[in-house]
Amino acid sequence: MAKLEELTELLVSEIQEFEEAVKRLEKVQDAKITIDLTELKSVLSNHEMVIKNQNSTVQETYSKFANLMKQAKIYPKWAVILFIVSLAVNFIGAAILLILK
Repeated sequence: MAKLEELTELLVSEIQEFEEAVKRLEKVQDAKITIDLTELKSVLSNHEMVIKNQNSTVQETYSKFANLMKQAKIYPKWAVILFIVSLAVNFIGAAILLILK
């Protein structure tokens, strides 16, 4: 019997707490909550401008590097031509030596 009374007391207290929670939720639901987004919009627009500026800076830097890479030459043309000519002369000389032996 004592346990039954304890359980009923516990159930009654739980039901009362649940009813109080429901009342609080009804109060919150009845309250009209409005959100002011004007400040957020201004912050987001400023952030968008900063990102656009940074993006344009990155694009300019990328285009500069792309132009530098196009113009970059590891060896000058005269050195490449001299190397090819020297290779040709060496092959011709080696062929002549092999033929004369």
